[in-house]
Amino acid sequence: MASGTDPKDWQSLLHQTNDLVAQDFQHFPKVDRNIQQLQHFADSLRAKTNKFRSLNNQIAASRLLAQQGFDATRLTQDVTTLEIQPTIEDVFHADTSSVEDYLKQVEDATILAAIQEAQQDTVTSFEHFMEDCMARDWAANKRQLFGLIAPHSGTSVAGGATQRLTATSLGGPDAGGLRLPAKEAAYVAVIQQANQAAASGNSNFGLVREFGLACKANEDKSHETAMSSCWMLLGDILGEARTRGMAPSNGVRFQEALLIGARKHLERGHVQHTRNLLLRHKQQAERGSDPEQLREVQAYIQVKYGGRIPLDFQQPGGQDTSLVQVFLCLRNGWHDAARAAAERVSDLPRIGDGGFKGLLDEWLRNGLRLGERSAATLLRECERLLRDKVALKGQLRYPYLVLLCALMCGDNRSVDALTASLSSLSVPLVLSTIEDFMWAKLALVDVSAGQGSSASQMGGSQFSIYGGVGGIAPYTIADLHADLNRWPAAYYSKQGKEPLLFVTVLLLSLQFGAALRFLWKDETTKLYRVDAVHLAVAMHQEHALEASPGDPSVDVGGMIQSYGRKFVHADSAVALQYYMLASVVRGNSIAVKGQMLRELLTESRDFGTLLGGGGAVGAGTLAAYVPNAEERKRLFEAVAYECQVAAQPEEAIELYMAADRPRQALSILNQQMSSAMGWSSEGDASVSAAEAIKRVSTRGRDACTRIGAAADMGTRREVEAFAQLCAIWELLSCTRSGRYDMALQKLHELSFIPLERARVEACVRAVQQLLPPVQDRLQDVLAAGADVIAAQKIGASRDKAYMLHLELEALCMFANGMTYRVSKAVYQRLCEVVASFS
Repeated sequence: MASGTDPKDWQSLLHQTNDLVAQDFQHFPKVDRNIQQLQHFADSLRAKTNKFRSLNNQIAASRLLAQQGFDATRLTQDVTTLEIQPTIEDVFHADTSSVEDYLKQVEDATILAAIQEAQQDTVTSFEHFMEDCMARDWAANKRQLFGLIAPHSGTSVAGGATQRLTATSLGGPDAGGLRLPAKEAAYVAVIQQANQAAASGNSNFGLVREFGLACKANEDKSHETAMSSCWMLLGDILGEARTRGMAPSNGVRFQEALLIGARKHLERGHVQHTRNLLLRHKQQAERGSDPEQLREVQAYIQVKYGGRIPLDFQQPGGQDTSLVQVFLCLRNGWHDAARAAAERVSDLPRIGDGGFKGLLDEWLRNGLRLGERSAATLLRECERLLRDKVALKGQLRYPYLVLLCALMCGDNRSVDALTASLSSLSVPLVLSTIEDFMWAKLALVDVSAGQGSSASQMGGSQFSIYGGVGGIAPYTIADLHADLNRWPAAYYSKQGKEPLLFVTVLLLSLQFGAALRFLWKDETTKLYRVDAVHLAVAMHQEHALEASPGDPSVDVGGMIQSYGRKFVHADSAVALQYYMLASVVRGNSIAVKGQMLRELLTESRDFGTLLGGGGAVGAGTLAAYVPNAEERKRLFEAVAYECQVAAQPEEAIELYMAADRPRQALSILNQQMSSAMGWSSEGDASVSAAEAIKRVSTRGRDACTRIGAAADMGTRREVEAFAQLCAIWELLSCTRSGRYDMALQKLHELSFIPLERARVEACVRAVQQLLPPVQDRLQDVLAAGADVIAAQKIGASRDKAYMLHLELEALCMFANGMTYRVSKAVYQRLCEVVASFS
C-alpha cells in the first residue's frame, strides 16, 4: 500500500472497520493494532524482502561465481532453458543406493518377465499340441467309422450270397470291399498268403517276417517308435530259437534261446547307433578306413569323451579307457574285440591269477556264466569297489569295472547298487538308456535257476548255476518281470505318448501275453488294435505265448474272432479265415469249428461262398481250411444238427445238403412246407406263404434228385411225404382259385383219402403210417374236400349229386374214424355240406 494514499479513503475504511468491530463476532480474534501500526509493520516486511534483491547482493553473487569460473549471465540462461526428463529411477524404483542391489533388482525383474513370456509360450504350444492330438484322434475315429459303415452301403443279400463291393481305393486287396487302411489290407493279404502256403504244404512261410514287411511298407511315420520295429524285435527273438531248433517242448533251453535273441537284437541296435554317431562326427572320430572293430569302439569313445580329457589311445598317460572299450565291445556283441581290449586292462591282483582277461574269456566261453569260485571272487571285488565313492566319482574306468564284475558274477544287486551310487554322486550313468538297462538285465537272467542243482546245460559240470552259492542270489526271469512291473506303463511310454516303447520292453522281457493285452485293451493303443490281432496270430503260430508260464493268459482266440466279425457282412471268405484261425487257437476240434461255422453262416448267410456246391467235396472256401472231405462232412453234419436244434432250419438245410445228407434236409423241408400250408389255410400272409412253399418245393425236388432211387425205407418215406405235400398244396391252391374240377381230381389222387365207403377203414389205417408233416394237413384236406363237393353240387345232375353225396358220406366216416383230432370248424363245414343234400 503506497504512502500517498488519499486520507478520505482511509477514513471511510476506518469507519467500516469500526462498524464491523461493533458487531458481535465472537469467533473472530480481536485486533489490538491501529492502522498506523499495521502500515509500519508492512513496510518493515517489505524491506526485509527486497534486501536479497538489492544491487549490492547481485554484484557480490556475480563476483563469487566469476571467481569459481562461472558466467552468471550464461548460467541464468541455462537455468531458464533447463528441461526436466524422467530418469531410470523414476521407472524402476530402486530401494537401495548400491549398484549391486540395483542390478539385482533389474535382473529379478527381467527373469520374471522372461518367465511370464515362457508361460504364455507354453500355454500356446500346449493348445497347438492338443489341437493336433484332437485332429489325429478324429481322423483315426473317422477312418474306423467309415470302415464299419462302408460294407453296408453297397451290400445286398440275394439268393443267400453276399454281393461284393468294389475294390478299395487305398491300393490294397479287396478284403471284401471294406475300405481298409493300407496297412490293414496288407495284413489281410499276408493272412491269405499264409493260408495258401499251409494248404500247399509249405511250412517255411515266415509269418512274422511277412507281417513286418507289410507293416513297414504302410505304417505311419508320425511316432518316434514304429510298429515295424516291434515286428523286427519279435522276429529276432523267435528267429534265434528257430535257428537253434528249439521249441517249447525243450523247456528252459527254449527260453534261453529267446533271451539270447532279445539280447542280440539290442546288440545289433547298438552297433547301428555307434556307426550313425561316427557318421555324424567324422572329423572328431578320426575313424579312417581301418575295419577293425576295436578301432571303431575307440572312435566312439573319442567322440563321447575325447573333448573333455586326453585318452590313453590318443596319447601316452591319457585316461585309461580299456574297461570302457571292453564294455562297448560286449554291448555291440563283438566278443573277440572284447577279448582283445581286455589284454590292455591293467592288472587287478584281487581278481586272481588269470586276471581280468582270463575271467572274461571264461565267462564268454561258457555262455555268460562263471564257476562258483570265480563268481565269488568277483562279488567281493564288486562290494569293495562300490564302497570306494571317491574312485567311482573321480575315475572313468571304475564304474565300468564295477558293472563288468557284476555282470560276470551274475549279481543283480551290485548292478542296482552301482546305478544308485552313481545317481547319488551326480555321475553320468553307465546304463543310461532303457536299451542298455535291458541288455544288462538280460545278460544277468539265469533261466535254469530253480530247475535243480545240476550243472548248467551250457557248460561242464564245474559251471553250475550257483543259486545261493557264495552269497549270489540267482536272477530269474520272474525277478526281471517283477523289476520291470514296479513302474506303470506310462513310465516307459513317455506318459502315454509312445506306447510302443512299453511294448518293446515287454517283448524284450518275454512278456508276450502282457504285450498283447496292452495293445488290445489300453486306451493309449487304440491305433494298434489291428496290429495286436495279427501279432497274436504270429505269436500263436510260433508258440511264443508258451515261453513265459507265469505270464497272465490272454484270449487270443477271442481277439481273432472279434476282428473277424468285421468282415462277416462284407466278405465271408475273409471272415472265415479269421474264424478258422480262432478255432485253431481254441483247440481246432470239430465242436469248436462247428461253433465258428454256425455263427458265420447265421450272420452272413453266404452259403454258396462258404460251403460251395457239390456237397462235401465241393469247392467252397471252407475246403481250404478243412481239406479232408470226410472231416468236412462230419463238421457240416454236426453244425447242421446244432442249427436244427436251435431252430435255424435254413442253415441246417444248407449244411445237410453240403454234408451229403439230403434225407435230413428233406425232412426239414417237409416240416417247413407243412407249416407254410398251415399259415396259408389260416389266411395269414397268403402271398408270402405261397412264395415260401414254392421256394421249399424247389429245394425239396433238388433234395429228392440227390437222394436218387437207391435209398432206404426211411428215406423213401420222406420222398413220399414230400410228394404227398405237393399234391395237398395243389388241392388247396385249386380250391382257393375256384378250379373245383381240378381240385376234385387232385382229391381222388390222394391215396389216403377215401371217397368210397369200402376204403374208409383201410385209409384210417394208412393215415397211421403217414409222417407228421402230412398228418398235420389232414384237416385242411377234409375242409377242402367239403368245399369242392359243395361247389360241385350246384347245378349238378341227379346222378352226379348222388355220387357226390356218397363221397361226402365217406369223408364224414373217415373224419369220425380218425384218431387225430379234427377241428370243430372242419366238422361244422362237413355238417353244413351234408345238410345241403337233405
